[in-house]
Amino acid sequence: MSSSQSTQDGKQAVFRTLFRKKNPSPTSETTNTDESSSPSTTLETFKDQQSNILPHNKLMIVFPTIALAQMISYLDQTSVSTAVPAIGASLNMGPSISWIATSFLLASTSVQLINGRLSDIVGRKPLLLTCMGILAGANLCAGFAQNAAMLFAFRSIAGLGGGAMYVPFLPSNLASDITTLEQRGKYNGFIGAMVGLGNGIGPLIGGALTQRASWRWCFWFIVPVILVVMVVIAIVIPPSPVRGNTWTKVRMVDWLGLVVNLAAVVLVLIPISQGGSTYAWNSALVIAMLTIGGLLIIAFVLVEWKFAKLPMMPNKVRLFQSDKSANLVLLQGTLHGIVYWANLFYIPMYLQTVRGYSPILSGVIILPMVASHGVGSLVSGQIISKTGHYGPTIVFSNCVWLVGVSLQTIYTRSSPVWAICLIGFLQGIGIGGAFQPGLVALLAHSRKADRAVANSLRNFLRILGGSIGLTISGTILNNTLKTHLQNILSPDTINTITSSAYALSSINLSHNQYEMVMDAYMAGMHTIFVMYAPIIGVCFVCAVLIRDEGVAEKDAKPPAVPLAEREVRDVSEGVSVDSPPVGRQAQV
Repeated sequence: MSSSQSTQDGKQAVFRTLFRKKNPSPTSETTNTDESSSPSTTLETFKDQQSNILPHNKLMIVFPTIALAQMISYLDQTSVSTAVPAIGASLNMGPSISWIATSFLLASTSVQLINGRLSDIVGRKPLLLTCMGILAGANLCAGFAQNAAMLFAFRSIAGLGGGAMYVPFLPSNLASDITTLEQRGKYNGFIGAMVGLGNGIGPLIGGALTQRASWRWCFWFIVPVILVVMVVIAIVIPPSPVRGNTWTKVRMVDWLGLVVNLAAVVLVLIPISQGGSTYAWNSALVIAMLTIGGLLIIAFVLVEWKFAKLPMMPNKVRLFQSDKSANLVLLQGTLHGIVYWANLFYIPMYLQTVRGYSPILSGVIILPMVASHGVGSLVSGQIISKTGHYGPTIVFSNCVWLVGVSLQTIYTRSSPVWAICLIGFLQGIGIGGAFQPGLVALLAHSRKADRAVANSLRNFLRILGGSIGLTISGTILNNTLKTHLQNILSPDTINTITSSAYALSSINLSHNQYEMVMDAYMAGMHTIFVMYAPIIGVCFVCAVLIRDEGVAEKDAKPPAVPLAEREVRDVSEGVSVDSPPVGRQAQV
């Protein structure tokens, strides 16, 4: 190139720089952090800035702390679940007893998507501490509840805080910030193990407190545990400062999407969780709520796609458009939720209602499943870390889970306890080996800037799947009970039985009638267990189709250079501003 030509190009470049439009083109990779800049520039300011990779010795201190935070919410839920009959009797709840779980579920589901962006904006650590404080305060108040309405209100508040931990959202995102993708499988095993521990000891603690003290202690005992873990987190976990002033961050929250999402979740989950029991499926209320809720879901997607500056879903639903494997992981997570949450509810019911075991004994029988859940999570994480691949682990784990749920169909009223423990052990291995590697796969197929919201979307879909699974299972059980008992008991008695399994103790039944009711329950349980196998079968097919790209980071890039500085540098070097930067790596 001649000297005069180079000079001319340099002048043109300076001219374009001086008169460039304030908003850069979509293809420009801006990293300007000026708070008064355009929405797109401000958005970039808050993306992918909390990464703080720690050395191994610090990880061995931080990760057990994160895992304890994960365990707390599961410990809270499972300990309370064993106290449900005592709570219902004490507060005279009747059929509304199911709202103990539903109120928590509604609240926790409604905040799943917004939690992803809130953690991007205010930081993971501050949000985690806030959520833990909310959970502690709500549990303290719930223990003093004098009626059902008070308890439901405080459990809803607890769901707002515990929802960020009940599915491993904030702990997992914190883990993502302090580890590389290659390390994540190994260290995330700690989190999965603590989930298993919380599920295992929660029913034992809840049963013991209910029998020896009061159901109120099922809410109170967790409060000092939360406070201690909060102090440890505040000390141990390093801060990840988020740039920008408070008002800028508040304005960036997708408030419209939050309101629409909250309304949609409430209007959809209430009818599908209460339909067939509290409300008839063909009632005007259920139909209206499902219709309006469905329309609001469509409206929410449109808001995220067209209007949100910082969407709660991965960058304008790009995840759905560009990566089949990521979509398969999300589908798999939804189906996993159907089986996992339904089984978590109906296995204790099978043991306590059909088999007649006490809450403590049923918790002991479930221990092999929850213990192997932790083992499966730890071992799968180590395998991924050693091999650098998650595909074989996901396929094998879903296969083992499929074998376990298939064997569960042989349960009867007289199945030997050792067989229940062995089958539960197999399922736990499959569950632990499927959940954490699935998260690694999703992160591997997501851009770093989208990982927090991709994780929150996965958790949202898993809880939504759980709601669907509980609804389908409840409908199956109620229809089976009505079919088997319609010629044996009066309609009022059947309605009492179908409203709650815990109402049996208040009904005067002869020995023959009681045996028939138990046979009807077992028939309903068997149908539910049969439903699990094809669902996990689909998950196995998804596992085979998920593309294994390894755990190496795909979108690592050199340190960012502010736009103005880069343009001045390009001009000084005689490079056209419109030329693509040399060596820029493609975004995955």
